[in-house]
Amino acid sequence: MTRVAITRARVEDASAVAAFQQLAWQQTYRGVVDDVFLDAPLSNRVERWTERIRSGFRAVTIAWAGEVAIGVASTSIATPALPEVPPLELNSLYLRRDVQGTGLGSRLLRAAIGDDDAHLLVFDVNERARRFYARHGFRPGGAVLTDPGTGLTERRWVRRESRHEIGPRP
Repeated sequence: MTRVAITRARVEDASAVAAFQQLAWQQTYRGVVDDVFLDAPLSNRVERWTERIRSGFRAVTIAWAGEVAIGVASTSIATPALPEVPPLELNSLYLRRDVQGTGLGSRLLRAAIGDDDAHLLVFDVNERARRFYARHGFRPGGAVLTDPGTGLTERRWVRRESRHEIGPRP
């Protein structure tokens, strides 16, 4: 794999983040989520990511292979705080399909949240993601929810104690 740089997103990166998110969702959820949702105009996503980055509402971390985004993670602080979970939320972690299983996901997770306690939502249909988060100390905890955009069942996963056993560093 080409040398990978992991950086914090700037407002001018919003288009790359939006396009990458759309690609990752299409690669992961085609045939599971309605195509209308997956193929929505990219401009909607660009506007959303521009505002998230500009406002600081989300901290966005990008993995770059040269000028090409190959991974994106985003975090926020839950407001208002959710009972029984750490305030840090991993809102997204996406990898291009051809770099999955290379250790990049672990590097990107570490860059986004370090060893901090955190929570996230993961779709029940995404077995690969559930295995990945379990390897990084996350455990299911909380009610079963239905994602309003996709209709998919999702669960909150939580990592506590800031001491987590993870696989070898890449």
